[in-house]
Amino acid sequence: MAKNETRNEVEVRSQKVDELRELGIEPYPSHSVQRSHTTQDIKDLFAQPGKELNDGESDADAIPLKVCGRITFKRDSGSIGFIGLTDIAGTIQLKLEKKLVTGETGLSFNQVKKYLDLGDFIAAEGIGCRTNRGELSVQVERIFIVSKATMPFPDSYYGVNDPELCRRHREIDLVSNSKSLETFKVRNRILKRMRTYLWDNCFEELETPVLQAIYGGAAARPFVTHHNSLDINLYLRIATELHLKRAICGGFERVFEIGRVFRNEGIDSTHNPEFTSIEVYQAYADYFDVITLVEDVICAIAKDVLGEQTSLEYQGDVISLERKYNYSEQYPTFTGSHWKVQTMVEAVRETTGLDFDTLELDEALKAVESLGLHLSKLEIQSLGYVLYTVFDKLVSPKLIQPTFITEFPVEVSPLAKRHRSKSGFVERFELFIHGTEYSNGFSELNDPKDQRQRFEAQLTQKNAGDEEAHPMDEDFIQALSLGMPNCGGMGIGIDRLVMLFTNTASIRDVIMFPTMRTF
Repeated sequence: MAKNETRNEVEVRSQKVDELRELGIEPYPSHSVQRSHTTQDIKDLFAQPGKELNDGESDADAIPLKVCGRITFKRDSGSIGFIGLTDIAGTIQLKLEKKLVTGETGLSFNQVKKYLDLGDFIAAEGIGCRTNRGELSVQVERIFIVSKATMPFPDSYYGVNDPELCRRHREIDLVSNSKSLETFKVRNRILKRMRTYLWDNCFEELETPVLQAIYGGAAARPFVTHHNSLDINLYLRIATELHLKRAICGGFERVFEIGRVFRNEGIDSTHNPEFTSIEVYQAYADYFDVITLVEDVICAIAKDVLGEQTSLEYQGDVISLERKYNYSEQYPTFTGSHWKVQTMVEAVRETTGLDFDTLELDEALKAVESLGLHLSKLEIQSLGYVLYTVFDKLVSPKLIQPTFITEFPVEVSPLAKRHRSKSGFVERFELFIHGTEYSNGFSELNDPKDQRQRFEAQLTQKNAGDEEAHPMDEDFIQALSLGMPNCGGMGIGIDRLVMLFTNTASIRDVIMFPTMRTF
């Protein structure tokens, strides 16, 4: 719609507000609205045996129906009119006849025709009927205005196709694009199922500080803010990890937190500066136990969202969630069926032919150059950094089916326990689906002396120019010194999980109000 047309319609609708008030009808009443049925309730009611309505028939029992919602279509035909009323459950048709909608209470038939527009919120009372054309409807007896919309309503058929507009003004996106509304409903189902699964398995939900004097728990640049009263700088948390593990030190055994975290990083299809994650920590567990927990949580969500399906389509690829691999011979404590599991060395060898079990640093650097990778000074400091960089740039984008990559270099894992049998590695995993990381976890480091050495190594990295290196955290080391049992921990990016289950390409389309550039 052109700007002049939009301006004219806003003026016309605003004039209707004034005219309604002149008639003694408040277009924004303050009283509550009583609803007896949602649109879906009505459909379910008249689908019951014995309650079906034939074409042209009204409900013989005259069950009173009170509905409310938004007008999403409106048609007038002489002394009969039809309105599409949409609520959170769906849409149902209202049938208005001039002889019935008299205006003794509420709006008259003529006032409905003159003053109601697409986008207005209304309430209606009547009984069920089916039109001569077979459309289940509410035969309206009384109709009331709940809220007058003064801007043009988006086209109900074509919707709004400008991604920028949809992300900046999500409310317009939601009312015009049913797929977007459904995406955020699925998001809520995912969060609910995730919580109930963990609650049912004796995990306690905790809350940890968003404002922190020392950020930590991930490799990321933080946002900094200033507290005026204390006159100190504070950071928005980049992870919930360290405080949750301090709770384990204090005696909790199974904890989790779902919440926003903030990272001062770029924006692309899988990254937004603020996003939602879940972190889970389980005492007396290791990273094999936590891999199983990640699978259990995601499969529970899949059953809730997909039903009995064991696969889904994501951006042109079919992703199988079937757990069909057994690794009990390789890892005796890792029983049952699982998604694919590979060590980082195995994955790099399979994709590039480079075997980091046999390479020295100089050999690895030459081999990497032959692959066309040009590494920074930070990335060539050790064989572990080289391995991780090769995996990150050449291997991870090719991991389409669910795959756990295990045994990360110690250099890139300052909070994970050293591998029980392989020097230079830690007991860490990341879950990749469609070339994207979905989960990160490890056997948690609980040796305070080793933790201090890892933090000191990170400080060396920071001084060398690594802006994402982990800072020293004396409070966390003190908590470890109090004692923490062996512990398995994991995090899952919830926004990416919603993308997967709704086949959405951009993270900004599963975050209700994503970060956008201001003008």
